[in-house]
Amino acid sequence: MPIFRFKLLTAQGKVDRGVVELPFDDDAPAIRYLERQGGVVIAIQRLGTVMSWVTKLATQGFARVSRSDLAEFFNNMSMLLGAGVPVLSSMDEIMQEIKNPMLLMTLKFMRTDIESGQTFGEALARHPKVFNPLVQYMCRIGEETGMLDQMCKKSGEHLEHIEEIVSGTKRALVYPGFILGVVILSCFFWFYFVVPRIVKLFSDMGVATPTPTRILIAISNWFQLYFGWTVIGVVGSVILLNYARKKSVRVHYVMDYIALRIPIFSTIIETSIIARVTEYLGILLGAGVGVLRTLEIITESMTNMVYKGRLILVQDGVRNGNPLSDSMKQSEALHPFAVRMVSVGEQTGRIEEQTAYVAKLYRDKLAALVEVLGKTLEPAMLVFMGLLFGAIFAGLLLPIYDMIGKVG
Repeated sequence: MPIFRFKLLTAQGKVDRGVVELPFDDDAPAIRYLERQGGVVIAIQRLGTVMSWVTKLATQGFARVSRSDLAEFFNNMSMLLGAGVPVLSSMDEIMQEIKNPMLLMTLKFMRTDIESGQTFGEALARHPKVFNPLVQYMCRIGEETGMLDQMCKKSGEHLEHIEEIVSGTKRALVYPGFILGVVILSCFFWFYFVVPRIVKLFSDMGVATPTPTRILIAISNWFQLYFGWTVIGVVGSVILLNYARKKSVRVHYVMDYIALRIPIFSTIIETSIIARVTEYLGILLGAGVGVLRTLEIITESMTNMVYKGRLILVQDGVRNGNPLSDSMKQSEALHPFAVRMVSVGEQTGRIEEQTAYVAKLYRDKLAALVEVLGKTLEPAMLVFMGLLFGAIFAGLLLPIYDMIGKVG
């Protein structure tokens, strides 16, 4: 959103200066927004791209609105609305306790929009980077049915479930990378700093180096010559691939396809996706949203291009009059077990309950995968590190033993 620098003459006759991020492209709506807060705008200027970035970094840092913050906001809104407190008063109460600057600023914008005549759901929709489509849709339904407090509660629960899924997936995928990083740093320390000094000592003393030691020397020489360039190449490749993934749908699809073919990781990714899809199905269908519109919302929120394509096929099947479960089976959008549960829900008229059950089942499965992966990798890392350091010590100690034997 654009950032504006302004001067404001307050009702007390003082001149306030500041900067504010507003969802407006022109000065006129920005002036109206500021004057509704009280006072008269004397001067206003929209900052350029570079100055906006610098200002945002200086005032907000790298602050983001987390799902946990949003879940807490919706849970509090549900409690206050359920107690009969009006929407604006509820938001005022909640804003007094919010520490996240991005969320606080967003809620201030929303409050102004609601005062101007917009509904709570319409105000949410003006901030799609903060509130996902499902939350927006649920709040609109809550306003239309007079059950906004219940929909806020469901939104909070949904965000907590999604946070559980995402954090579990990150733990499962980051932990192996962390272990690999520890191994690489350990190797770098030994082969870049320790081994060259000990080898130099052997050379100064004229000690003969056996084959294991010569292997260590060769590895150490490689680290001295090429490790830095290798790191630059790897980091550069990661940055380039990430950029290409954002800019090219084809590259994005290929990378997602490869990720779904990697052992262990593919299971984690698929479990996470199925947990999220069934979570969305249960909430939206339970709120009375049509099947086709539910699939559209889920497809819009899907970041994995392979599964996005499968969900589009599911939409096509439903448009052609096929049952949801049959369309999912044909497109392989869900695992066979999950598809069977959806089919049971269709037959019994309790599809939202069945999909909610499947979502919980796959959340639990994801948590179990994370736990098993951690328990498996820890001993594997200990064994690998033991073998690595054993080989290093053997290569360094053999020349010393040979020298002692010759002296003896």
